[in-house]
Amino acid sequence: MGNHTYRVVYNVLIMVVCAFTKGVFSGPCRPVVTHVLWCNGSEVNQTFIDMYLKDTITGDLTEIHITNGNFSELPANAFSDCASNSSAKLNKLTKLVLSNNNITKIHGKTFHCMPNLQKLFLDRNRWSLENDVQHAGYLNNLPNLVELDFTSTFTVSSAGLHIIRLGRVLNNSSLTKLETLRLGYNDMQFVPTAFGKALCTMDSLKHINLQGNSLYRLEFTDCFQKSKQLEKIDLSHNALSTLDKRSMDVFDFMTSSNKRVNLTVNLLYQQWSCDCNIKPFKAWIDTTKVHLMGREKYRCHDGANFNKTIFHLSDAEMACKTDDSVQPGVVVMIVLFVIIAVALIAALVLYRNRLTSFAHGVRKSLTRESHVQYSSVDNAPLTAEA
Repeated sequence: MGNHTYRVVYNVLIMVVCAFTKGVFSGPCRPVVTHVLWCNGSEVNQTFIDMYLKDTITGDLTEIHITNGNFSELPANAFSDCASNSSAKLNKLTKLVLSNNNITKIHGKTFHCMPNLQKLFLDRNRWSLENDVQHAGYLNNLPNLVELDFTSTFTVSSAGLHIIRLGRVLNNSSLTKLETLRLGYNDMQFVPTAFGKALCTMDSLKHINLQGNSLYRLEFTDCFQKSKQLEKIDLSHNALSTLDKRSMDVFDFMTSSNKRVNLTVNLLYQQWSCDCNIKPFKAWIDTTKVHLMGREKYRCHDGANFNKTIFHLSDAEMACKTDDSVQPGVVVMIVLFVIIAVALIAALVLYRNRLTSFAHGVRKSLTRESHVQYSSVDNAPLTAEA
């Protein structure tokens, strides 16, 4: 059973227990199993977060689940006030789930009282990260994070500012123990430099999920290919039209340099452009030792090869258009221009004698008129003014 399936089953069981204990405990929170607190539903609003949440949390909790609520902000020390009382730290807390709460703002010190946290889920929120230029250390005090879920977490901003800010946050954090990073469905169109550098510092990283974004190119930093633990990169459901040579070389190097790990890359459901530019990629998927999930299902996105599988394309089908493919309208204009030019040349040849005589007559006429004008000046009577 995969991690995602396990999590879904676990959440369903917790919700069932919550339903049966709803009448036993007052308020939106209830301890469903030992050392696990679950707060769920519309009663988890901003008033509850600001005034009652801390009183609900005890130091023996190992997991806190706050889901499907309706609050916009997580204030500083939202879960425990360890700033004024060091003994109030949640040292046993290893898992914090904050899924689907409409969160738009998180304070820089929200997670400062849980030093042993291993799993943080902030998926399905509306965090306006690009609007907060004050903080970049949201994850600074979480050195033991193993799993970080940012799936559909951020409010999409113009020019990808939310992704640029995310790169700075990750680059400003010490996540050397992080094994799983999920960043799917955040409208990521490119990989910021700071984000690439941050990946290079994650020495324990095994799984990266970037599915469901809008990536149209991949730009890996030089150090990324030195990752020794990476097992899977999920790039499915993006906007790649081909894969650049550098990315293919990086994947091959990671596979050949680390025999202990069989790198898996998911490139399903892209916008593959199947003309001659796809040939290097086609050759690569035929020969690479990287495990490409469902490579036989990669399909052309448009053009004459629409919906054909890349794996079975022939050289003729991948040929680029030649000059013969000039549009018919252009051909007609060229032909008409040639006909008119030939007709003009023929007319000049046929009527060259007439044109010569006409030119000679015009020249004689101009000479005679000029002679008459000069003669009239010479014969004019002298006056006193002269």
